Amino acid sequence: MFRIRGESASENCEPMRKNSVNISAHHIDLITHLVKRNFILRYKGSSIGVLWSLMLPLCQLLVLVFVFRKVVPLNIEDYPVFVFTALLPWIWFSTCLGSAGSLFIGNRDLIRKPDFSPSTLVIVDTLSNLLPYLLFLPVLFLMLFIYSRSMTLSLLYLPLLIMIQGILTAGLGLIIATLNVFYRDVQHIVSVSLMLLFYITPVFYRSQAIAESYRAVFKLNPIAVLIDSYRAVLFYGRVPEWSSLLLVGIISCAICFTGYFIYKRQLHEIIDII
Repeated sequence: MFRIRGESASENCEPMRKNSVNISAHHIDLITHLVKRNFILRYKGSSIGVLWSLMLPLCQLLVLVFVFRKVVPLNIEDYPVFVFTALLPWIWFSTCLGSAGSLFIGNRDLIRKPDFSPSTLVIVDTLSNLLPYLLFLPVLFLMLFIYSRSMTLSLLYLPLLIMIQGILTAGLGLIIATLNVFYRDVQHIVSVSLMLLFYITPVFYRSQAIAESYRAVFKLNPIAVLIDSYRAVLFYGRVPEWSSLLLVGIISCAICFTGYFIYKRQLHEIIDII
């Protein structure tokens, strides 16, 4: 009797396992489809298509190089590639947060579907904005080669940095998307905050130039530490500072869990309001 019961229990568990696997596979397929759709629709109808995703970083790079090499020289060696190693992750970060406020509001039809989780939109937005960064990596590697910057084994840390930034970005995006449903000023506050954050993040200057009294504040700025780590890995060819990176990893996970907690708590009201 005991054996029969054990077998029946295992038989009952088997369909549950298959269902959970099917749900996970379906969720991954859905995210993949939405990422492709968002990336294609973003440039649909334009004359140069996906090349627009390459134009923005190049234009920003040219402006920064002109200003800080000709107008206000910072005297940083190999300045174009120095800036570019930090500019690409910054664009990924700022684009995601800048668009997060409209994710739930602008996708009412998807959110009202019973089997659709609104948090999927934040993941899709984070991944679709990552694609231009990945497309630009060969260009960045070519620039590193042109400026005789040797690529070392420190490049193995690049996926780790991308993963930490993805967790940080998704967490902040979830907070912004959720709060903006209830308080529409959030999106405008984020736009202003990103503009200010750009100047206190070492995108176009060295982190060593930061005054000693503000170094502690710098280490608590997750995106600043991440960008400094990208530059260490790509431009200087060295391992990022582990203590700071570990702290950023913990902060990023904490922000992501906080964002998910806020989202889950307000999910029913989000669907009702939208």
